[in-house]
Amino acid sequence: MPATTPTPTFTPPPRLTPTTAKSTPSAPTGPVALEAARLTQGGDPRLTYRFDRTVLGAGKELKVPSSGSLMEVARLGTSVLATTAAGELVKVDSAGAVVRRTPHVMTLTGTADQSAVAYATTPAVVVGQQTYGATLYAETGGSPKSVELPDVQSIYVLAYAKDKVYYKASVKGAETTLKLYAWTPGAAKPVLVKTVVGDTLAVSSDGRLASSLPANNKGDGCSTVVEIATGRKRFKTCDYRISAFTPDSAVAIATPAYGDSYCSNIITALDSRSGAIEHQWSGCFYRAVAEDDQHVLMVAVVAGGGQDPNTKSTVVRCSLDTAACERATEIVTAKQIDFAR
Repeated sequence: MPATTPTPTFTPPPRLTPTTAKSTPSAPTGPVALEAARLTQGGDPRLTYRFDRTVLGAGKELKVPSSGSLMEVARLGTSVLATTAAGELVKVDSAGAVVRRTPHVMTLTGTADQSAVAYATTPAVVVGQQTYGATLYAETGGSPKSVELPDVQSIYVLAYAKDKVYYKASVKGAETTLKLYAWTPGAAKPVLVKTVVGDTLAVSSDGRLASSLPANNKGDGCSTVVEIATGRKRFKTCDYRISAFTPDSAVAIATPAYGDSYCSNIITALDSRSGAIEHQWSGCFYRAVAEDDQHVLMVAVVAGGGQDPNTKSTVVRCSLDTAACERATEIVTAKQIDFAR
């Protein structure tokens, strides 16, 4: 078995709230309106994030050499992996040098402890022809493990959780249907996850929960949260789209079910058992993820937005206990601000 690249140890900044068990919040009276420019400055994000091609947080600051924009980033020990808009996976070592380039990679994810990553290669697209096949990889610092998926037409890696790689894919004969699969690196083939039906949106980092949209053509935007092991449905909401979970799976992070703008106007924290609203924040947000069990990080627009090259944004940290917020980064002018997957 290849040796795992040691994960660097980082000293986290002071927390926004104490690391005590969350109290039961009272029913919110409405979304908390965020004016990001007026928030106090707090500690840096404890997750890996990026400003354009510069990767920061949870490790050494590194710039990914690329002529185009980046799509997804993940840390593997002291290295950074990133996919580009051109479909190339770039691996950068701790000195900032490119040590590997892998073509035809459009999907990438990693573990929260930065000990493993998963990605998939697909054939080059040929105009006017159906192309099938993919190779799924899992890497822990040594030689990657892989599995061939000859019938796959499209594939998206969702999570590397509890030693399993979760991905959704369509296959030959059912090109318009996406299903959820789980692969244990080293196994001869993946397993279809029959307990989760429809288009999977997110899998929790502990591998317990998944959210999905229904498998129909009615434009139904209702999200369902399901226990992966049993298929038990926790709740269904037609108001929100579940995009992430806290590491302990207690809270589901959601955006509005139907968007009509370049950003989400509300971020909602829902109890993952009942679907009850715990907190909401209003503003203009590009992305929201759980930083830990008690905090959510959001990319908030301060000025501009859309295609405006002078758009100013910041990462905001909000407490899932009190709903109080602070800035986790300075306000910057950057074309892309995103979190690692």
